[in-house]
Amino acid sequence: MKLKIYTDKGVYKYKFVPIFEGIKPINKDIARENLAILKRVCENAGITFILFYGTLLGAVREHDFIDHDEDIDLVLYKDEMRKFENQLFRLRELGFEVARYERRGFMSIIRKGEYIDLYFYKQYPGNPDIYYCCQDMCKKEFIFDLIPYPFQNDTYLVPRNYLDYFEYYFGSNWRTPIQKFDFNMNKFELAKQYMVQYVKNLLPVSLIEKMQMRKDKPLHEKWLSKIHH
Repeated sequence: MKLKIYTDKGVYKYKFVPIFEGIKPINKDIARENLAILKRVCENAGITFILFYGTLLGAVREHDFIDHDEDIDLVLYKDEMRKFENQLFRLRELGFEVARYERRGFMSIIRKGEYIDLYFYKQYPGNPDIYYCCQDMCKKEFIFDLIPYPFQNDTYLVPRNYLDYFEYYFGSNWRTPIQKFDFNMNKFELAKQYMVQYVKNLLPVSLIEKMQMRKDKPLHEKWLSKIHH
């Protein structure tokens, strides 16, 4: 299944790769290598990215990737998404390929079987103090008030108030490791998940985006309630 991303440097064609939770645990050596390569590319292009979600949690709590995590999670700015798309051919030269892509501000890139999820955050409509991407949102400070943080023999940008972010996103028990997946998905469930991903990708983009908006709405309401209380 060949798909296209239109960039200022030409049409980037890629093959959709079905990715879903519970496939496999992260390979730390390859993940470390991938993160370092991506950092060089983004720095050269003037693109900011931030360690976020489980990757940020692992960097602070374990000083490493979390053993039972699956991937790398990064936040970027939606107004730099086009700039990032223009680096896709350079990333391909370095071994990366796009695995999945959503115009609303989400992308996964994969290299040597390890993938990086990229969330492009933008301002929430009508509220300049809240930013969001897909189903998640947070206070503006968590993606704009940043500090360099040592991780994997380098430094990466993280929220200055990362402890507050952990309380907000993971809850008060964030210091306690909780394994979300056992990575023992049976063949039937594996085939089912692959099929769901492929069928979803065959639907018209406009229909998918409407379905996504409908699914995101209750989660946005949850986050807004948490932010305001």
